[in-house]
Amino acid sequence: MKPHIVVLGFLLLSHISFFAQETTFEYIFRSENDTFLNDITESSTNQVYVSIYLNKLQTDSLNNSIIIHLNNFGSKIKQALLSVDNKDFIADNIFVNSDNSLDIIGGFSQSINQSRNAGVALFRLYSSFIQNAYNTYNFPYNRRLVIVRTTKQTDSGYLTGAGLIYDDIAPPYRPVIYKFSPDFDSLNAKYFLGAGEGGYLTTLREIDTNFIWGLNLLYKRSQLFDKDLNLLETQKWGNSIGGNLSCVWDTDTSFYLLGQRAFSQNKYALGVWRQYDPMDTTGSNYYTGRISDTVDFPALWKGIDMKHQDTLFFGGTRNLSMSNPYFASQPSWFIIVQTDSALNVRWERFYGGDAYYVMTNVLAARDGGCFVGGVRYDYQNNTEQQRDVVLLKLNSEGLLVGVNNQQSIRMHEAIVFPNPGKDVMHLRIAAQHPFSVLTLYDLGGRQVLQHSINGQEAMVNTTGLIPGTYIYELTAPTGLYETGKWVKR
Repeated sequence: MKPHIVVLGFLLLSHISFFAQETTFEYIFRSENDTFLNDITESSTNQVYVSIYLNKLQTDSLNNSIIIHLNNFGSKIKQALLSVDNKDFIADNIFVNSDNSLDIIGGFSQSINQSRNAGVALFRLYSSFIQNAYNTYNFPYNRRLVIVRTTKQTDSGYLTGAGLIYDDIAPPYRPVIYKFSPDFDSLNAKYFLGAGEGGYLTTLREIDTNFIWGLNLLYKRSQLFDKDLNLLETQKWGNSIGGNLSCVWDTDTSFYLLGQRAFSQNKYALGVWRQYDPMDTTGSNYYTGRISDTVDFPALWKGIDMKHQDTLFFGGTRNLSMSNPYFASQPSWFIIVQTDSALNVRWERFYGGDAYYVMTNVLAARDGGCFVGGVRYDYQNNTEQQRDVVLLKLNSEGLLVGVNNQQSIRMHEAIVFPNPGKDVMHLRIAAQHPFSVLTLYDLGGRQVLQHSINGQEAMVNTTGLIPGTYIYELTAPTGLYETGKWVKR
């Protein structure tokens, strides 16, 4: 056999072996409490850990967090309840250590007093989920807590960014930075009270031994600090960039930033920027999602991630309600997009549409797929403001495959809305299908309408149709086949 054929055969076998290891699953966490997903992480052995906040519906009850361990097939192994004495506790971030213990860091507060008397709590759980270490650090008395987000550094220490409200200072929103050792000792802390030092800090990162970089969410900017946590420089993002910003670094100096592009007439789309220097936007390039008449909003906590250099995942919520973002009575979808390193879209998928979904997290998986997490509010069948946590493990094509018949969340490559509708049918087609065809049938199987679609958005005039139920088909030579019922009122 010729040598070059041997090499090709080896590469093909390696490719098949790599993708054969991909697993997919759907995991739904239901509780008598309202629940909210805060973080997802994966160990080197493909074990999955999620952090869920239990928001008890009784106003006089303290709220806690649970950590759930799933195997790589989505089956629950065990769980642990974490609480801080006489306080609400939100386990904001989970980290897996080299010995497979977990570090959990989050914020606590006195909920009956508007999130006051707050601080940071740090837990360590060993593989048995027995608690070992537990430290707390209090913020200044009587300040209201807004957010706590933590990142792990190369030395295994932690940088925690937080946001507090000072009712007696303008502007009232003020950032905090804590630097913790791997053993949870506080190495440094900084409370920012000076002019031009407002906002909330997240995604803190040590660039080298002398500088720390972070995102200021409220004021849409990145900021640079020295090793003593003094603010050195601020880079403002444009007014058209907003939403819950998150980023993933691909080198020591460059990163991808996910945000929301705002346009005129209340139109919004997801946007991703590639920046090659922590504080210099020169040469940056960006991707903007399709603009439509619905709100596309970035995942609330972390909406962008990568494990492999040429495979980027990002996502958010399609049709988010800006007036009632958590408990709206309207359908919405998880959006998940995969691009290459130059932000060329490979595929786009939508999940949901049967309830109100809000995406919180995207995590690139070790096997080439990704995790998508968030919450679902079933407004059609629920009289209380109570949400379930949703976790999807998708393969490298964004698909759920081999999942049993209990799967409850449907994947779409096209969306039809509103449904029921009236004189106009709105269509949103995934980016990998540039040309498609809509065919509409009545319940007797007779074709009543056909419309060609060029691009990802279309509005189809249905004034000539009588009120009733119709069957739609969306097809494309690129493999699109989407069907369902559409009701005209």
